[in-house]
Amino acid sequence: MDQINNNEIIRIIVDFVGAVNNMKLYPPNHFLIKSCFERLFISITNSFKQTPELTFSLLDDDIIAYGRLLTNTGLAGESFNEILRGNNIERLTLLEGLPRNQLHSLISDLASTSKGRISATSHIKLGKLILNETQVNINDYVESAIDLSLFKQKAAKDLKHIYMDIKGNKFQNTDLVRGMATTITKIFNKSINPLQVLATIKSTDDYTSVHTVNVALLTICFAGNLGFSGKTLEDISVAALLHDVGKLSIPGEILNKPGALTIQERAIVENHPLKGAQYIGKQKNIPKLAMIAALEHHLKHNGSGYPKIHQKWRPNIISQMISIADVYDAMRSERPYKKAAPQNTINNILLTGMGSEFDPNLVKAFLKMTEI
Repeated sequence: MDQINNNEIIRIIVDFVGAVNNMKLYPPNHFLIKSCFERLFISITNSFKQTPELTFSLLDDDIIAYGRLLTNTGLAGESFNEILRGNNIERLTLLEGLPRNQLHSLISDLASTSKGRISATSHIKLGKLILNETQVNINDYVESAIDLSLFKQKAAKDLKHIYMDIKGNKFQNTDLVRGMATTITKIFNKSINPLQVLATIKSTDDYTSVHTVNVALLTICFAGNLGFSGKTLEDISVAALLHDVGKLSIPGEILNKPGALTIQERAIVENHPLKGAQYIGKQKNIPKLAMIAALEHHLKHNGSGYPKIHQKWRPNIISQMISIADVYDAMRSERPYKKAAPQNTINNILLTGMGSEFDPNLVKAFLKMTEI
């Protein structure tokens, strides 16, 4: 069944905001209220010709519909977000056959200055999207995150909180990271091309968390293709999600420095894998593999890299897989100070590093997986 396009969805948002705002300004029988409401009712009804339901989800300042992050919603999108959030609504679903009177009551309630709880109806479903971290249930998290676009944005946000809690030794909610790992494993089980599920970087502040989620998505697909399965696959996902937690030990002015680092600054950067392993080592119910990956993800196949470890040390295969995924996503990501590298450039860098930086067999398997 075809989905309605972005312009049609945005048209509904514009009509929705217009109906609510006019109902705030004018008496009930005013012609503007009637015309705005009629446009909204018609646009929603028309959408049901292509899909049996219309669901809007709010994630921070973003609006998501049909698994797509809506762009260019402008002031109407901001107002739509404010209207729903002001009434404690983060998920709104309108079902096929929506009666005119139910939609009218919803708009009237949203426009009302006396804030009361807005009730769901037979054709209007209302809910909260962001889960209370003290009440997280893995299955609930998986179900709410199955929508890929929603999962990528939600996971990036949750990962920021997880990293800060681990650094401060306050991390108690292992269900949250396990839920994320379970969802990533489910994504792989759907046999989706990993390049189709990678999130895009929206801002400099989002880079670390979004990039880390992408590394986890790539790593779990990589591991699945190599034959890992079951609980091991989930442990690999947890390790990939937590591998870069040590980066929180690097001061922002060093992490975001545009020019070359001093010797002292470079030493701080090269110490972050050890810091990450120490952070994770203090936590309970986190697989030991996560601590190993945090320590080793900047070690090269030939034992060079950092932190400096015994010359004969060879990093764990999962650490090496995470390293390849890390380099790949970093190069394909658009940043304020650099353009995304072309696919052939990325492939050549990985191929050039075979035998020294990367395990040759892993590189071949990874490039085969990411063939377009």
